[in-house]
Amino acid sequence: MLEHISVDLGLDDLSLLDLRDIDPPPALGANLMMIIGTARSEKHLHVSADRFCRWLRTTHKLSPYADGLLGRGELRLKLKRKNRRARMLNSVGASDTSNTDDGIRTGWVCVNIGTIEDGRIADHTDVDLRDDDFVGFSEDSSGVRVVVQMLTEEKRDELDLETFWGQALGRFTRRRDRIAKAGEYTTSLSDISQASPHNVDVPPTVSHPT
Repeated sequence: MLEHISVDLGLDDLSLLDLRDIDPPPALGANLMMIIGTARSEKHLHVSADRFCRWLRTTHKLSPYADGLLGRGELRLKLKRKNRRARMLNSVGASDTSNTDDGIRTGWVCVNIGTIEDGRIADHTDVDLRDDDFVGFSEDSSGVRVVVQMLTEEKRDELDLETFWGQALGRFTRRRDRIAKAGEYTTSLSDISQASPHNVDVPPTVSHPT
């Protein structure tokens, strides 16, 4: 998949974020793997996302959902209208200097591939981080959910997803370690309190002369 995104689609600066450890998991789903790539232009962004979804459907029989994607016909129509407007302005010696949204410059397409079975990371800790009154997105999943974030260079610099998710993973790791240490300390105290008095050395009684 990474080779297809890099070589065939031409996305640059790929990053792979392993977020399978986070609990409670992100809103995108549990056992999450995230791929981030940079498109060369707005047109390249939408064309690449469209081709990627078609490749997933035909080659791997998956059903991806692309949030922010303009379809081939929609993108072509919007570009045609934009070029027509530019020609009209040029014909009267004017130029379009407005910053209004033309419906094309999304800068970001999120392709949710879905859950790939038999790819879940092995559970290396038995620490339960959820409280009894926990409300969130946690769920029992036997697969890995893969999401591909495609962005233009400007939008990628603006959002800085690597830093955002890196900090979130760091916070979870520190919290998990604190809870694990607290559990070990509690277990140690429990073991001491349950020790048999017959196993405790009691100093002999010394009789004093009257």
